[in-house]
Amino acid sequence: MDPRGGDREQQARYFAPRAVLDGAALTDAQEQLAWAVLEVVLLAGLPPYDIEAAADGQETGVALVPESRRRLRVQWQQAPQARCLPSELCDVQQAAMNQALRAILSAHRFQIADAPLGEAPLVLGLTRSGR
Repeated sequence: MDPRGGDREQQARYFAPRAVLDGAALTDAQEQLAWAVLEVVLLAGLPPYDIEAAADGQETGVALVPESRRRLRVQWQQAPQARCLPSELCDVQQAAMNQALRAILSAHRFQIADAPLGEAPLVLGLTRSGR
């Protein structure tokens, strides 16, 4: 399947298992949440993390980390080149992207756990009706 082809829903379903860091398995509830999160990520023009591309050094994108049985942490994976920057700058960039992800997901009515703004958002569920 060409990940650039099809609509956002098809692309989200394609990338959901590939966007999970460390290739961890998703529960059914997490998979449904991953589809919805990745649709919004794609709508915002952000690339999903792709574990297969990461093996070739292309690690940049929005990654998913399963937490508990129903939640997903959504975090930005910086380009490998960012490792050459001072750690303070990397930390600021990471916090800014996490804050942007929090704002995007909140705007699309995802329920996000309370946490400091720079922390990767923990998505608890979807509070919007429909798509």
